Amino acid sequence: MRRIALSLVLAATLIACGQPEPPPPVEEAVRRAPPHWFICDAINAPALFVFDRDGANVRVAEYDKPNGAIVQRIGYNVGTEEGAAGSVTTELYRDMGVDGSVRQVNPGMLENPGSAYTLPFTSINMDSRDIDCRWMPRTRVLGFTGRRSFVVYEDSSGDLIYTSYDFDQAANTRPVELSENGRTTTPFSVEVRDGTEATTPQATTYTFETQGFRYVVTVRPDGTGQLDSFLNDAPLQSEGLVGFVEGSAPAQ
Repeated sequence: MRRIALSLVLAATLIACGQPEPPPPVEEAVRRAPPHWFICDAINAPALFVFDRDGANVRVAEYDKPNGAIVQRIGYNVGTEEGAAGSVTTELYRDMGVDGSVRQVNPGMLENPGSAYTLPFTSINMDSRDIDCRWMPRTRVLGFTGRRSFVVYEDSSGDLIYTSYDFDQAANTRPVELSENGRTTTPFSVEVRDGTEATTPQATTYTFETQGFRYVVTVRPDGTGQLDSFLNDAPLQSEGLVGFVEGSAPAQ
């Protein structure tokens, strides 16, 4: 207690002598390094895959729908990369045998190349399973919790849209092709337009409101985040994000 009192007296003396007050601490955001390579939210299977890549090493985590449980984690090595018809197919192998592949479309081949806020990974092959991935033009965030996946994206006018896909409805979804090379499922669980965005050093928050409901997506630079929902300002649910990827407009 005596030491604290002496510190306060010293600080007051410095201010009285015209010494400037010390500057406030700089707010620094802790960043996850590296972010996920990409997330494949399957539109033709009840599964979701998170890909992490470090050079020639790839780690894949598979999650199940409808319960969001982790199914398996598998490590791969990157094999050959072959380009054809405006896309690149990257082989993945274990023990010298090809066990999978990833297909990514060159953004320049899209109907609107500027809509590729995230890299358009369109399909994967995992142990002889052909999986088509959800991809939306102008995606700001694609993520998932233990109950649902969601996309925050912009329409062609720049308005923010929130669309979610509950895991317990995965058996009823069907793939659908959208304009600007979008690929998703129908039906969606929730769609809300005219969202707002707020950014601080600690987080980016997207808020969507309709008919008394409010949905708030929060993503942080350290790789954490949550999806909160409210009804007439009363909290309904708060779900931590298991994983997400962020997108931004390509440099002109």
